[in-house]
Amino acid sequence: MPQAARWRVTRVLASLLSAALAAAAAGCASTKPYTESVSALMVSSDSKTFAVLGPKYHYLFEMPPAMAQSLTSDFRTRLTAVVLRDFHVGAGGHAWGYVRLQLTDDATDRDRQQAYAMHYQTTKEGLVYYTFHLEGKRYVAQLGTPSPAQAGLGRQTVLDKPYLITVQDSQGSAEAMKLLSPVTFLAGTGFVVANPAVVLFALPVAGLKP
Repeated sequence: MPQAARWRVTRVLASLLSAALAAAAAGCASTKPYTESVSALMVSSDSKTFAVLGPKYHYLFEMPPAMAQSLTSDFRTRLTAVVLRDFHVGAGGHAWGYVRLQLTDDATDRDRQQAYAMHYQTTKEGLVYYTFHLEGKRYVAQLGTPSPAQAGLGRQTVLDKPYLITVQDSQGSAEAMKLLSPVTFLAGTGFVVANPAVVLFALPVAGLKP
């Protein structure tokens, strides 16, 4: 190959490499982590939605059947919730993450048997747990919507300390602001999810620890 041709090939390869590196850097830079402070966990009256209402964003996840069973079971007050890894938000506001429910040390044998019947597992150390993959959407809270604490939820349904969740955000900010939350607060009723109107109830979180 003539020297001039070799130089042209070298320049093309160098340009392609530079473009690839720039794209990779841009991809990394487009993901911005932030911390969400949560004071309450909520479920819908139809047991289909697991809701996390933050000060700025609302996260509405599809409720896995086993989670719905756990949160209405006899051992619900002897559960702790653990966010195993960061939550993620991508294009279209699609949100996902992993949450583990596990029995506390004061759980009874009856609690364990009920949990096993719901397909809970056990570690070598004897920890009884179930890991849930949650998927849903993130929305911007509507202006004037109070937090669960501001709405006057009872002490038994609000965490003693805010639960801090790290969110990896790769959704464009302009797109994110277009997704207004369907959750509103109605005096005398509480939090509802519009279309259709479904009431959100705060969980009895005596056993859910930050």
